[in-house]
Amino acid sequence: MKARDKFQELNLSNAFLFAAVMNDAEVCRLVLEILTGEPVEAVNVQSEQSILFSSDFRSVRLDVYARDCLEVEYDLEMENGGESLPKRSRYYQSQMDVAALKPGDDVDLLGLSYVIFLCTFDPFGEGLYRYRFENTCTETAWETERKRYF
Repeated sequence: MKARDKFQELNLSNAFLFAAVMNDAEVCRLVLEILTGEPVEAVNVQSEQSILFSSDFRSVRLDVYARDCLEVEYDLEMENGGESLPKRSRYYQSQMDVAALKPGDDVDLLGLSYVIFLCTFDPFGEGLYRYRFENTCTETAWETERKRYF
């Protein structure tokens, strides 16, 4: 009975329940549409996707990894606090990029990808429910033309 009571008290900040819910492809697709504000095609989902290149290097375990039929990659992370989110985001993005290319592949083959942290706290203390970061060049109008490059 106690185990059942504990299970009933879980919410999506629990790694087990988050992975179980997001492992449903349609639920994951709908959540991604809400979070990105863009239409998302059918997705393939893997919970706790590990990226390990060598025992000499730190590995990555993505909470939920999804890829849609347009080859867009998504990493969804439930975050209850911990390491620096900007640096973790950069690291996870780089690991996804390395895993996407085979030796000799041109970097132009890298597709669009998102690293999404769902936080139980306000990571930047600005009172916003969503913070979005994109690659931009502050010295030019590159931001308005970036869609040509991606």
